[in-house]
Amino acid sequence: MASFNTMAGCFLASALFAMVVGKVSNALVAPHFPEKPAIAVADAAPETASAAPVELPPIGPKLKDANVDHGKALYTQQCFVCHTIDKGGANKVGPNQWNVIGRKKASHEGFSYSSALQQKGGEWSYEDINHMIAKPQAFVRGTKMAFAGLAKEQDRADVIAYLRTMNDKPPPLP
Repeated sequence: MASFNTMAGCFLASALFAMVVGKVSNALVAPHFPEKPAIAVADAAPETASAAPVELPPIGPKLKDANVDHGKALYTQQCFVCHTIDKGGANKVGPNQWNVIGRKKASHEGFSYSSALQQKGGEWSYEDINHMIAKPQAFVRGTKMAFAGLAKEQDRADVIAYLRTMNDKPPPLP
């Protein structure tokens, strides 16, 4: 019986200690609740970008002075996680980008493209790539490409100039 009383006493002492520590810590550190929530939670889904591409100035003039080395660095930082660039390279989360400029959209063998990109049609021009890497969801609503985009026009020009060098027959600059 003495051991039951000892265990019960230890349990009650521990519970009392935990309660006292909780009260003292609440008295020392008062929580601060912001006036406005940091993340707004809405009942309805937010409006998505329209199907029309974002209006961007033509990328052609920027391509003439683009920095291929900077484009390669950006590609390595931003794109290489999902895309390979080597000739004959494997697909990753996204398709291989060798010969992408001038290639028919949604055509790289062995990659499963979204139906939205398949319906886009045409070939990848400098302007199309500019729009795609600026805001993929705005250019091809429903694309699988989960990329926020490159906001700076010169960064996009540099990446496009690098992609141009990764081509068997680079198309002429606009």
